[in-house]
Amino acid sequence: MVHERLKILLEELNISQRQFAMKIHLDTGYFSKIIHGKVNPPDRILLLIENVFHVNKEWLENGQGEIFSDQDMPLAKKQVLESIDYLSDEQVNAVSSFIKYLTENPKL
Repeated sequence: MVHERLKILLEELNISQRQFAMKIHLDTGYFSKIIHGKVNPPDRILLLIENVFHVNKEWLENGQGEIFSDQDMPLAKKQVLESIDYLSDEQVNAVSSFIKYLTENPKL
């Protein structure tokens, strides 16, 4: 179950539920419901967890593979993902639009 793997992740990262929730900009009460298995996290939250904490998607969703996925991630990609934490919502939307534009126009 995802909530059990989230507990393992908290231990691996050595952070509290509150710190974890704040890092992904999630209400601490809502995260508590997730961690206790009362609510299944939506895909959006799983994606945030994967990106912010560099968690292996397969491990988080199915328990398969290594916990962390960033061993092979290029430094530039890591830096971009870490920088997102410091952007405003408006800036994140602009970056998202730009990335969408680039992926839809691969010849650029």
